[in-house]
Amino acid sequence: MAETKCSSQPEIEEASDSDTSLNVNGGDAKMGLSLYLCLASLTLVLFITALDILIVGTIIDVVAKQFGNYSKTGWLVTGYSLPNAVLSLLWGRFASIIGFQHSLILAVLIFEAGSLVAALANSMNMLIVGRVVAGVGGSGLQTLCFVIGCTMVDERSRPLVISILSCAFAVAAIVGPIIGGAFTTHVTWRWCFYINLPIGGLAVIMFLLTYDAKNDGIIQQMKGALRKISGFEFSRLKKPGNLRKAINCLIFKFDFFGFALSSTGLVLFLLGLTFGGNKYTWSSGQVITYLVLGIVLFIFSLVYDFFLFDKFNPERDNISYRPLFLRRLVAKPAIIIVNMVTFLLCTGYNGQMIYSVQFFQLIFASSAWKAGLHLIPIVITNVIAAIASGIITKKLGLVKPLLIFGGFLGVIGAGLMTLMKNNSTSSTQIGVLILPGFSLGFALQASLMSAQLQINKDRPETPMDFIEITAFNTFMKSLGTTLGGVLSTTVFSTSLHNKVSHVHLEPYAGKTVDEMILYRLHNFDGAHSTIGNILGASIKNVFWMDLGFYALGFVFCVFSSNKRLIIPKKEPNSEANIEVK
Repeated sequence: MAETKCSSQPEIEEASDSDTSLNVNGGDAKMGLSLYLCLASLTLVLFITALDILIVGTIIDVVAKQFGNYSKTGWLVTGYSLPNAVLSLLWGRFASIIGFQHSLILAVLIFEAGSLVAALANSMNMLIVGRVVAGVGGSGLQTLCFVIGCTMVDERSRPLVISILSCAFAVAAIVGPIIGGAFTTHVTWRWCFYINLPIGGLAVIMFLLTYDAKNDGIIQQMKGALRKISGFEFSRLKKPGNLRKAINCLIFKFDFFGFALSSTGLVLFLLGLTFGGNKYTWSSGQVITYLVLGIVLFIFSLVYDFFLFDKFNPERDNISYRPLFLRRLVAKPAIIIVNMVTFLLCTGYNGQMIYSVQFFQLIFASSAWKAGLHLIPIVITNVIAAIASGIITKKLGLVKPLLIFGGFLGVIGAGLMTLMKNNSTSSTQIGVLILPGFSLGFALQASLMSAQLQINKDRPETPMDFIEITAFNTFMKSLGTTLGGVLSTTVFSTSLHNKVSHVHLEPYAGKTVDEMILYRLHNFDGAHSTIGNILGASIKNVFWMDLGFYALGFVFCVFSSNKRLIIPKKEPNSEANIEVK
C-alpha cells in the first residue's frame, strides 16, 4: 500500500502500476484521512498568508490615527509584499536542500514572529517591521504549500490539489475584510495579527501529524536541517577546507550573488514606483535612480545566472550548485510564456481587487467592512472556476484550452470593469466583478500545471527542477501581485493629483495624495461632488491599466504550450480518484 505521509525530502516520480489508489468514496479511510488532513493543514497555512495581505486594509485609518503617521500606512502593504516577492525563489532552494518539513516549519515560525511583532507594535515603525518579517515567512509559505501539495499525489491528481489550495486565497478575500472590520470596530485592530497565531499553530500540528512519520522532535530536525544547509557539522568549521566549503555553499547552493543582485534590483525598482509622484516627483533624481538602477541590477542578475555562474562554479557536477534563475528552465519558451500569463493576470487582478474596494470607500464613503463585501462576486466565481479547472484537467487532461478560456474571460471582465461609474446601479457593480474571478480561477491553475508539464522526467535533477519551477511560478505570482498594487496606486495617485491641479479644486489643491484622501474621508460631500467625480475618473484609469495587462496576458495564453496531461486508461472496476505518491 502506498504511504500517504510523504517524506520530508523531495521525491518526484511517476506513479507505477503498484501505486495504490485512494478511493475518496470509501477506500482506505486511514489513507484518506491522512491525506486530507495534510491538505487541510496546507490550506490553513495559505489561508493565514492570504488573510495577512487582505485584512490589513481594514486597519489603515485606525492605526494612522493611533500612531499619527498616515504617510507611512502604504508600507503596511508594501512592507509585506516586497519580501514576499523577492524571497520566493530562495525558499524553493531551501526546500530542495533541507527538505519540505524543515522549510515549512521555519517559514511558519518566521511568519508567526512577524505577526506577533505587528500585534504588539507601539509605533508605526514597529508595525512595519512586523509586516516585513511576516512577509519573509509568508513568501516561503506560498511557495512551499504548493510544492508539498503537488508532490503528495501523482501528476494526474495535481490539478485538483492546486485548485483546493488556491481556494484558500479566495476564501480569505471574503473573510479578511469581514473579520478585520469586526476586530477593528468591536475589539482591537491587534487581533487582525493575533489571529494568525492559533490558526498557524493548529496548521503546524496537523501537518506534523500527517506529513512525516518521524518521531524526532522539532529541535533535532532543525539541527539536522542546519547541517544539511552547509553539508557539514558547524562544530568542524575551523577544520581545514570546511570554511571554503561553507563559502561555496552560500555562493553556489543559494546563489548568493544572483539573489543579492535580483532582490536589490526589484526592491529599488518597486521603491521608485512607490515614491514616484508621492514622496518625490517623477523627474526627481531619487526616483530616476531607483528605477534605472533597479532595472540594471535585475538584468545583470540574469546575465550572471545565465552566463557567468557556471564559469565560477567549482563543482559543475554537483546538481545542487545551480543558479536561482536557471537558464535551462527559466528561459525555456514554454515555461516563461505561461509564467508571464501568471505575472500579467495577477498584476491586473490585484489592481482590480484594491481599487474595487477603494471605489466604494472613497466615492460612497463605505466602511472597509461594507466595501469588502462587494468583492464577494469576484471571490465566489474564483473558487468555482478553480475547482472546475482542477476537475476538468484531471478528467480530460486539458490545460491550454482552460488557459485561453481564462485569459479571454479576463479581457472581457477587465473591459466591463471600466464601466463602473459613480452612478452605476447595484447590478452593474456586482456584474462587472464576476468575470475577473472566473478568469483567474481558470488561468492560474492551468499556468502552473502547464509549467510543471514541461519538466524532463529523465534527468537526475528532476526533483529539484519540479520544486524550482513551482517556486518560479509563485515568484511570478507574488511579483505580479506586488507590482499590481504598486502600479495601481501610482496610476491612481498621478491621475488624482493631475486632475485636482487642473481644476484648482479647493481645499484639495496643493495637498499630497495621502492628505487629499484623509480630508475626503473626514469631509465627505457625496458621491457626485467634484472630488467624487475626480476620484471615480482616477480609479477608472487604474481599471484601464488592468485591461492592458489582461490583454497582454491573453496574447501569451495563445502562444502557450499544447502539452496536455496524459490520462491513463481506466481499468475495469477502478474507482480511483486521487493517486497518492
